[in-house]
Amino acid sequence: MAENPNFGVVWRGYHRGQVEQCLDELRAELAEAVASHEAAVSQVEDLEKQVAVLLEDNQELQAALDRVCQAPIEPDGLTERLRHMMELARLEATEIKATAHAQRERDEQRRKQTEQDFELAMSARRREALHDIEVQRAEAAAEVERVLAEAHARSAEAEDLRAQIVSQLEAANKILEEDRVTAET
Repeated sequence: MAENPNFGVVWRGYHRGQVEQCLDELRAELAEAVASHEAAVSQVEDLEKQVAVLLEDNQELQAALDRVCQAPIEPDGLTERLRHMMELARLEATEIKATAHAQRERDEQRRKQTEQDFELAMSARRREALHDIEVQRAEAAAEVERVLAEAHARSAEAEDLRAQIVSQLEAANKILEEDRVTAET
């Protein structure tokens, strides 16, 4: 963002081109922040879709495991190798579920953190922009007061000068009148 823009002072107010340029820069930064927010929202939506797919896969695996577990297999009918394979499959399923759950938690935390970061950044930018506007408004008000005070001072000087000229004219008219009266007598 433009840091404390120094606008050239013209006859009334600030130089319009400089103010418009500053506003264009602020608008560009706002557009960039909005685009960044939209990208973050899109990324969060993509992650939510991935989590949904993983949850669906997990449910399918859970359903398949439940079907296998519902039809108990007699341990005597299994060879040692099959028992070992079943135990490994059960452990792997548990690990996959735990990994999917942990990934979902991380994704949710990342999404929340992204939203918080965006809100903080936008809040800071809003405060900064409002502060800059307030500073500019105060500077403009001070400039108006200064110009008005200067105008009043010049007006008072002009009135004093006019009074002096009127006084001198009256004195000159009086002298001329006295000279005319003297010349007539």
